Amino acid sequence: MNLFYVSPADIRHPHIRIKGQEAKHISKVMRYGVSDLIMVTDGLGSRFKCEISTINGSEVDLKIIESSSEKRDLPHLTVCVGNIKKRDRLEFSVEKMTELGVDRVIIFTGEYSQKDKVRTDRLESAVLAAMKQSLRLYLPVIQVENSLKDALSLCSDDEKLLMADETSTPENSNREQISKSRSLFVVIGPEGGFSEKERNLLQERGAESYSLGKKRLRTETAAIVAADRLKNLS
Repeated sequence: MNLFYVSPADIRHPHIRIKGQEAKHISKVMRYGVSDLIMVTDGLGSRFKCEISTINGSEVDLKIIESSSEKRDLPHLTVCVGNIKKRDRLEFSVEKMTELGVDRVIIFTGEYSQKDKVRTDRLESAVLAAMKQSLRLYLPVIQVENSLKDALSLCSDDEKLLMADETSTPENSNREQISKSRSLFVVIGPEGGFSEKERNLLQERGAESYSLGKKRLRTETAAIVAADRLKNLS
C-alpha cells in the first residue's frame, strides 16, 4: 500500500486533513475516492490506516481506522556534508540517505566548496518522496549552514563526532567504540576537501577520523556510504 504524509499539525484524532500537493496526489494522481483506505504517516514514527471521508479540491479528509507507531532505529545519525556543485547529485545523495535511514542532513558551505546556494525546498521534496517510497515513518530533518563552524554548533555533547577522512585507514577507525554510540554526527568534506582551518576546527572539537575505504570517493558517494555503514553497525 502507498504511504502518504500529513503534517502533525493537521491531525485531530480521529480525523486527519491532508492539504495541497499531497491531497492532489491522492485524488488526482492515485485516483483514490471516498471510502477508500490509505496509509498515512506524520513523519514522527506514527502510521495511520485511514478511510477517505471527503475530497474537496486540494483537501482530503480522513478518518483514522487504526494507528500504530515504531521506535526510531539507533544510532541516531546526522550526516553533515559539504555542498555539492551539481544540484542533481546533491538531491540524489539526500534521497538515498533518506532511504538508508539517516535522521538529519546538514548541508554546509566549506571553504573549498564550489557553490554556496542550496534549494532547501527541492531537498525537502526529495526527502519527503524518498521517505514515502521506502515506507519510512520518520522524516529526516534538513538544515543548511553557511560554514562548517556553524554546522558543528548543531552537534550536541551526546553525539559522537566523526570526520570521514581519506587519509585514515580502517585499522585506525575505532569501530568498536563507534558501534556502542547511540547518536552519531559524521562530517563529509565538500568536493574540494577540507581546508587546513576546517581540519583544525574538527580536531579541536574532538572529531575522530573515520575511514570509508581505500578509494577516494565523490562527496555524494561518501555521504551515501557513510549513511549505510553507520546505520548498520551491528
